[in-house]
Amino acid sequence: MSYALALAGLALANMLGIISPGPAFLMVSRAAAGRNLGTAIGLAAGVAMAAASWAAMACFGIALLIAEFRPVYETIEFAGGVYLIWLGIDAWRHSGKSAVAPAAAATDAPRPSDHGGIARAVLTGVLLSLGNPKIVIFFSSIFVALLPADAPLWLRLTVVAIVAVQEITWYTTVAFVFSRPRVQAAYRRASKWIERALGTVLIGLGARILVGVRI
Repeated sequence: MSYALALAGLALANMLGIISPGPAFLMVSRAAAGRNLGTAIGLAAGVAMAAASWAAMACFGIALLIAEFRPVYETIEFAGGVYLIWLGIDAWRHSGKSAVAPAAAATDAPRPSDHGGIARAVLTGVLLSLGNPKIVIFFSSIFVALLPADAPLWLRLTVVAIVAVQEITWYTTVAFVFSRPRVQAAYRRASKWIERALGTVLIGLGARILVGVRI
């Protein structure tokens, strides 16, 4: 397999995984529509950082070891499931309260007072992806299978860079789309039910993960 073909296959597989709706998509779109663009981009950056970390671990064999060592993998599963449930409960608790105000919708520029919120958003994005067992499976199986066993260092680093660029590009695009005034206005009108639906989905995803954990 040529290196160009390997890179193309890895990029395609990762892109298909990214655009498949999941917790990260739900959280970024919710933040963009119900809060502000800065928070959504913070989440996107956190998700991209975590994905790049998983890609790096896959490229250097660490992800495969994690997947094979059941106690570690199941601990990640458990933590991810609990975190999703916590996010879901938080969405229910704040349903109808977090919709962006009309004045805030007039500008996407984050204020100095938003910096703490953006930092928390980055951390949330990191935790959301680091604790997602689907990502562990992807990077320790499909991703590793597509990476040549004799891949040189430059190829492995290129793969990590591709993953980072794809992740930040996709989720930043999602953030910009859902931060448009019309989308935010529609969100404000139905924020209570959207938040509760999102919370229910996140709790369901978390519970589904916990059911399969044996620790």
